[in-house]
Amino acid sequence: MITGVNTHHPAGGTDFHIQIEDISDCESLDARVYVSGRVVFHRRASYREAVLGLGNPKHVEAAVQEELAKLLALIKAAIDRGKITA
Repeated sequence: MITGVNTHHPAGGTDFHIQIEDISDCESLDARVYVSGRVVFHRRASYREAVLGLGNPKHVEAAVQEELAKLLALIKAAIDRGKITA
């Protein structure tokens, strides 16, 4: 399964490029935030607990998508609050 997001989030006059990818081998999401091509934030977040016990691949994919959406929202909020800066 290939899951990810590649988006821009303007804040405070700066364009933040957010990239999140699924690292399925590790059951984690790898998130990076770039400003002008430079990494200003990096985090790997496990989704192991979210998919624990889910046997149906569609349920697993939905759980991973939900974790990705939560991580994206957290990153955008951190940017907006000035916790992630250029």
